[in-house]
Amino acid sequence: MIIPGILISILTFPGVAVHELAHQIFCRICRIPVYEVKYFQMKNPCGYVLHEPASNPWKNLLTGLGPFFVNTFLGILITLPAYANVFGYGSHPSPFIQLCSYLLYWLGVSILMHAFPSTGDAKSLITNVLKNKEVNFLAKAVTAPFIGLIYLGALGSMFWLDLAYGISISMLLPQLISTWLF
Repeated sequence: MIIPGILISILTFPGVAVHELAHQIFCRICRIPVYEVKYFQMKNPCGYVLHEPASNPWKNLLTGLGPFFVNTFLGILITLPAYANVFGYGSHPSPFIQLCSYLLYWLGVSILMHAFPSTGDAKSLITNVLKNKEVNFLAKAVTAPFIGLIYLGALGSMFWLDLAYGISISMLLPQLISTWLF
């Protein structure tokens, strides 16, 4: 059974909002003017950031990949404290703490699921970097593999790669940390 992407986006709306916020943050860091931001809407695309094309290809790459860094970091930060209660490694918490842990875990995984840049981000990189005659070969050579990875991620999302990423990161990192600490 195929679940429409819009339904997944509605169920994981915090991840969509953080994805767009990450683009906006990197636009500000790179001093790229932003014209319009839609953090979430109930249509395709579920969110977007309209900004001026950057004259510098490295700024284009950073703004395109911004959600990967921000969503991954924030998703880890949110799921980490909930991990023990969700997977039964902590003491026996109260029902309220247990419910809060599950809500935090859902929030973190939904944010992690939207860490991958979208095909719209890849198209922007193609237009502003690869097809731009003023951009040097090195910038194009560095950007091209990332564009390929973005499209692979989009293809993988049809097979739940985004969910697998979210769950894997939220489970593996706490296990690694506990192995290092104990």
